[in-house]
This record gives sequence, structure tokens and C-alpha cells, in this order.
Amino acid sequence: MVRHIVSWNFKPELTPQQRQAIGQEVVEKLTALKGKVPVLKSISVFCPPMDSSSCDLVLYSEVEQESDLPLYQNHPEHQAILPLIRDNFCDRRCCDIQE
Repeated sequence: MVRHIVSWNFKPELTPQQRQAIGQEVVEKLTALKGKVPVLKSISVFCPPMDSSSCDLVLYSEVEQESDLPLYQNHPEHQAILPLIRDNFCDRRCCDIQE
């Protein structure tokens, strides 16, 4: 099992209202990937995460094996969401863990 964990922060110029609306849209779109991307075993998205966090958006997903990561990342449904993320978020951090 491979766990794919990514976090971002909103771009500083976004208003609180923009952050709320964009955050909700990103959570809905990423969560909807379950069932559309065959290699995706699970996905959870949090915006905002708990107050103790140092980021604004967190993605936690699982695929079966390392070779599934590019299949997930390059899937057209996943690629379609990336412009929304790139336009509104910065400070991307990623951690992939294999168990």
C-alpha cells in the first residue's frame, strides 16, 4: 500500500470568502475522484484541517503500489483539477509512504 499525502496553503492574496468557496470546491472535486480513477483505493481531503495544522488543504490518498502513483497523477480526471489548485494554492508539500 502506498499513502500519498499532499498539503498546500492558500495564496496570500485570497480573501476569506474566496478561501472558503475555493476550499469547498477543491474538496468536492478531489473527493469525487474516488470511483473515477481505477487505481485510487481511498481519498480524503480536508480544508481546513484541524487548527493545530500548519497548512490550509490536505489530501490523503492510497493506491496499491508505487507504479500506481503515476497512473493516478496523470489520470485525466485528476489533471482537470490541477489548474484550480495551481491558481489558488502555494507551498505544496508531498510525502509518499510505502508499507
